[in-house]
Amino acid sequence: MNRCLSILLILLFVTCTWQTAFADSALVQYSVNGHYYQRFDTSRTWSNARTYCEGRGAHLATLTSQGENDFVYQNVGQQGWNIWLGGTDENSEGNWEWITGETWSYTNWGSGQPDNQSPGQDSLIFWGVAPGQWDDNGLPRGDFPETPFICEWEQQPLKPTTAVPTMGEWGMIIFMILAGLGSVYYLRRQRRA
Repeated sequence: MNRCLSILLILLFVTCTWQTAFADSALVQYSVNGHYYQRFDTSRTWSNARTYCEGRGAHLATLTSQGENDFVYQNVGQQGWNIWLGGTDENSEGNWEWITGETWSYTNWGSGQPDNQSPGQDSLIFWGVAPGQWDDNGLPRGDFPETPFICEWEQQPLKPTTAVPTMGEWGMIIFMILAGLGSVYYLRRQRRA
């Protein structure tokens, strides 16, 4: 009986952890511009996050005013996390631009940012250490590190917006299935004994 309880507790822990891993924000609309925003917690590189958003008819979030910045951070941001946004200076170091071609006139850099600390910090993030403020991050083409990201739609998306599991998450899915099957096998064996 104690083994059965242990297995159930382990499955409960895994299930709770699994739900946290897919805690994407809700889809929210900013009434001033009518755009929709959603944070995806499946960590990706900046370039992969950009492709992910584009594949859903969106783009990485471009924050062109203090009001938009504050709304997006307060509604889909996550304190303490770095989160990819749709700004880059990969074409010309120090000349930041939005991936949509919108005018880069508003900024909200954190203290001492952007600093291009390591060559190739060409991607924009909400900075985890300065809530709602920005930092430059990533190595060339945003290939590292992988972090959550925010997509922006200029009109309401037609399809539900849920994250697609990564290879690591597929491993977790397989683990959960095997753990469940193992529990069933164990319980059946106990009944026969």
